[in-house]
Amino acid sequence: MSVTLKDLAKASGVSIGTVSRALNDKNEVSAKTSERIRQLAQELGYIPNRAGRALSAQKSINYVGISIPSINSPFFDDIKKGIDQAVREFKDLGIDIVLKEQEGWDVDTQIRNIEELEQSGCKAFVICAVDSQKMRDKIEELSDKGLPVVLLNNDLPGSKRLCFVGPDYLCSGEIAATMVDKCRQGIALKILLVVGYKAHLGHKTRIDGFVDELKSRRHDFEIVDVIEGNDQDIVTQQVTMKAFLEHPEINVVYMASGNGVSGLGAAVIADAKHKRFVVACDEIYTTKELVKNDIIDFVICQSPTVQGYQAIKKLHDYLNKIGSAPEDFIVDTVIKVKTHFE
Repeated sequence: MSVTLKDLAKASGVSIGTVSRALNDKNEVSAKTSERIRQLAQELGYIPNRAGRALSAQKSINYVGISIPSINSPFFDDIKKGIDQAVREFKDLGIDIVLKEQEGWDVDTQIRNIEELEQSGCKAFVICAVDSQKMRDKIEELSDKGLPVVLLNNDLPGSKRLCFVGPDYLCSGEIAATMVDKCRQGIALKILLVVGYKAHLGHKTRIDGFVDELKSRRHDFEIVDVIEGNDQDIVTQQVTMKAFLEHPEINVVYMASGNGVSGLGAAVIADAKHKRFVVACDEIYTTKELVKNDIIDFVICQSPTVQGYQAIKKLHDYLNKIGSAPEDFIVDTVIKVKTHFE
């Protein structure tokens, strides 16, 4: 039986993409690793056929259409880093991407983007979208055509997606509530909840987890208000300052969205005479700076680079029939405080 790239990858303890790049003299692999892989290939009797492999990859290349609301959304910068990392690894093995970005969560805009991606020849899709029947119908349509869809960062339960790659939003909310409870012992809680969009299933699920966990822990709390910042700094600042003016008793703020956090920070600074315990989500530059300056007390993170990478990897493995049917990939939920960023 002939030795394959997969056999070499398993024997050398690296990915198939790394083996391919090492054997094809790509600069991304260190000289030491390349030499070790070449030596192992010789020992196992691997016979390369570079011309044949290149021709095969050109004939069978799978273009993955990616549709994400990443314009003016710093959170998605790390998502895209993970996607780029996966493309570098799998491009030699017949995977490439076509990226469509949009600002905000308008479903009609995203469906038009997806249709353009399909018309351009994409055979699989990675989509981050809010929960809507239009999007569910579009995913079902793609699936029925044999075009698999991986949902990234925001799931649509019950849809005909191939799998989901992203965080456990419920757990994230529960962790936030646990930390608030432990840090604010002996204090009756008057809580302001801030979301990007109430229709965003991830934000809503975080809030559900937060409230349910607090209910299980204590009775002396009140949700004073739930406000939407539309994932925009200016809007978030305005609605937060309005809530602070109307409810000076607020002593805890939980922001269940990463986008708009600069606006939250500005509102907290502007009303600094009221000391508030503030919890935020997602490790973007602004959030880290606000934590470092004691404006936000801690942040709950969700490994966006891993999400971007795994979404592409799941499709690569599925399209190349590697392993069993893909399962959901849930990233770790991580708490970070000031000392993490100093």
